[in-house]
Amino acid sequence: MSNGNRIAFAILFSAISMVIMVPSYARASEQVFPDTRTTADEIQGALFAEVQQDDDRQTDDDDQRMQPWKVAMISAVLPGYGQVYNGAIWKVPILYGLLGYFGYRAIDYNDSYKEFRDKYAEDPDGPDAPRFQDERDRYQEKRNQQILFLALAYLAGIVDAYVDAHLYDFDTISEEGVSSVYAPETFYPSVSVNLKF
Repeated sequence: MSNGNRIAFAILFSAISMVIMVPSYARASEQVFPDTRTTADEIQGALFAEVQQDDDRQTDDDDQRMQPWKVAMISAVLPGYGQVYNGAIWKVPILYGLLGYFGYRAIDYNDSYKEFRDKYAEDPDGPDAPRFQDERDRYQEKRNQQILFLALAYLAGIVDAYVDAHLYDFDTISEEGVSSVYAPETFYPSVSVNLKF
């Protein structure tokens, strides 16, 4: 892949990422967090038929939420879906940035690997053969490392979507609880030094 093709690939990937992210960000920013999630509800309605749940649900909001494993499965097919669904839209550019970076580096190292592999295959007994072999092996190792990082970033997006969906209803401490437990009525700055011999 030539440098021109690499740059075109990077620009195309960035443009596609922006086309995917900007409309979802605009729709999600209009929502009142965490009461309504129209974007996620529309996607959920398009992908899944409503399934009757047991009557032990306590609120209507629980009925509208997908199970965490469903969010993770959709996030596996469409990276970033779980972050948008859970209201953590700021994570989507980070996820796509990591995927794009590691994908680009893997392609770049693969091209260099192929170049030195072909040079070594042309003349395996030549004077430059040991150098070509070392470069080939080095680029192969770097390519494999970038593919591993790409897979880890992909899996981190899925795990993050699952955990955020699972902890969505986690009971947080109210402001009254925070002020009465953690914050004293008046603040007195102090300095303390402990010496042990």
